[in-house]
Amino acid sequence: MPDTEVNARVAALIQQQVADGRQIGVQVCAYQGPTVVVDTVAGAMGADDARAVRPDSLFLSFSVTKGVAATAMHMLVDRGQLDLNAPVARYWPAFGAHGKDGITVAQAISHQGGLHRMPSPFRPEHITDWDAGLRRMEEGTPAYPPGTATGYHAVTWGWIVGGIVQGASGRHIKDFIAEEIAAPLGVADEMYVGTPSGLDDRLTTLDVSALGPGPEANLEAETFKAMPPPQWPYFNDMSFRMACLPSGNGHFTARALARMYAALANGGAIDRVRLVAPECIAGMQTLQTNGVDLVLGGPMRKSAGFFLGVEVNGAHGPMGPRETAFGHPGAGGSIAFCDPDVNLAVAVTVNKMAALGPGANMTLEICDLIREALDCQ
Repeated sequence: MPDTEVNARVAALIQQQVADGRQIGVQVCAYQGPTVVVDTVAGAMGADDARAVRPDSLFLSFSVTKGVAATAMHMLVDRGQLDLNAPVARYWPAFGAHGKDGITVAQAISHQGGLHRMPSPFRPEHITDWDAGLRRMEEGTPAYPPGTATGYHAVTWGWIVGGIVQGASGRHIKDFIAEEIAAPLGVADEMYVGTPSGLDDRLTTLDVSALGPGPEANLEAETFKAMPPPQWPYFNDMSFRMACLPSGNGHFTARALARMYAALANGGAIDRVRLVAPECIAGMQTLQTNGVDLVLGGPMRKSAGFFLGVEVNGAHGPMGPRETAFGHPGAGGSIAFCDPDVNLAVAVTVNKMAALGPGANMTLEICDLIREALDCQ
């Protein structure tokens, strides 16, 4: 644990959040430059699992996974194996069916392809069957002309990015993440997209009760077509934990996520491990769309695979006020991001899910405290 004032202050905050019943278990890790300045945990492994959270406890972090998968894609761009402006069909010919032949890689991974809807009624195999997910993307018809709107591909993004990575590299995205990101960074046992067997004692349990629709919800809304309410409880099942879903079932520690983003915050490398060249970072920060999201219901600033920092009406989210910050939040409150302008990387993992939407703000409190303590506001 770092002997820093900011670490002590964050530790006290998350312990108080747990004591107030606002958190069950939480990990926080932050880097400033190549140095770990926060690495602390609090709380329990689950509402019905009183074991203490450890630094190596694994949290299923929902769409935080997208940031890890997007990093894999930008590594392929850096290596000359992938062109963001090329059609997806160049790398994945079958994807081009049904009017999708012109969708570019950048459009597809910035949620502009119109393929956000999941099958209905929801069945667990819609998450666990990888090959069937790829086929659905190939056979799918866009809900709107690609590039004319944006709708968050909450689940389906995983098969889109997976098909692109496999077509461009010849490797399964699960293997690429494990071998090209996790292992070189020294976090091979703390970064999984699809968990192996034998990790049961390190898996936290999610309280997903807050993620269901309210009594007044319109279940025909695009939000629920993209994120079927019946899916949430299954994420604690081992079949879901072991499946590969690069859009939403990554199991991470906060320190693994923070280390990856620390590399990106510092020109693409840390401790002589290079993920991308410095000039590649600009592509991660480049705005692709800032329109009103048809699924999330408000304007969202998205780059190629990441969400961008933003300040709206004087109030910023957990990534802070700078538009050049990038990363990805996950449903319920986990987040990981970097702010290269101030060489800051932060990761927060939680298992008590806050309601979907902008109301979440235990995570915001944590991130704001880190910025204030490090004079990075």
